[in-house]
Amino acid sequence: MGNDNPEVRGMSRFRRRRSLWQPLRLWAQALRVHFLSASLIPVLLGTVVAQSATTINGWRFLLVLVGVFCYHGGANLINDYYDEETDRLNRQPSFFNGGSGVLVKRLLPAKQVKKAAVLCFLVGTVCAAVLALTGGGVGVALFALAGLGCGYFYSAPPFRLAATGFGELCVGLAFGPFLVVGTVAALTGRFLPTALLVSLPVGILIAAVILTNELPDCESDRQTGKHTLVVRLGRERSILLLSLLLALASCLLLLIFVGLGASRYRAGSLLAWPLVFWLWSQRRAGLKQLSRFVMTSAGVILLHMVSGLMLIITFMRRGS
Repeated sequence: MGNDNPEVRGMSRFRRRRSLWQPLRLWAQALRVHFLSASLIPVLLGTVVAQSATTINGWRFLLVLVGVFCYHGGANLINDYYDEETDRLNRQPSFFNGGSGVLVKRLLPAKQVKKAAVLCFLVGTVCAAVLALTGGGVGVALFALAGLGCGYFYSAPPFRLAATGFGELCVGLAFGPFLVVGTVAALTGRFLPTALLVSLPVGILIAAVILTNELPDCESDRQTGKHTLVVRLGRERSILLLSLLLALASCLLLLIFVGLGASRYRAGSLLAWPLVFWLWSQRRAGLKQLSRFVMTSAGVILLHMVSGLMLIITFMRRGS
């Protein structure tokens, strides 16, 4: 006989819902969905640039979005897989650095994470192949191949780009020009020079995010032979480079807004300068305090999002 107690039935339904949501939450953590804005912003930017030249097919846009998110998720998973030792040694993990934590905390087996990464890369490649064969052309295939290579070999041998000092450049290209120009190619079948221009500050800012997030990982990276730019340059010079990247992105944004006639956003291009001056003052301290690092990382991520959104809105207004 079933239990007629409403309280017991309610608890049973709650446990079933919890058992269904728990794996989803765990895989969302492993995929680091809170960082998907890094790929969403350039895809949306590429879409509005493409829309300024032609009508956009909704299904093609959906394929681009799914493919890019799969590549990004696969890159995050493979990063966890190959950086497990480094992440275990990290003494300052946070919401922004130190991996997802699913392997360090033994929440998922490493083999399962690697299989999930392969699945993500396969789905992303299928999306890219469909887009290339249905009007995107060889350009889409090349950008997809470049994105796949950056996502996988950023962490994986034999290249391990993050361990050679080229990881920041790799991420800047992948989440800047490759994504923006590649999205335009996938949606229009052609190359638009404007897409390359507007992708530059977005790519520089996401490279700045990666550089920032490497600061608290410096010691654990050094111990495991992962020679990132922060390990190679040291904290002080890395913070100086970070300041220069933010200043360069700000100047490029100003030039783009002037060129597009978006006068209302010219002041927005100066948002980076308070952070630039603050970083300059903190260069000797090296942002070793976790609270200061978290504030800086959040600030750089916010700059990336706000700058991207200003560019997106500018093109939307031009098209309306």
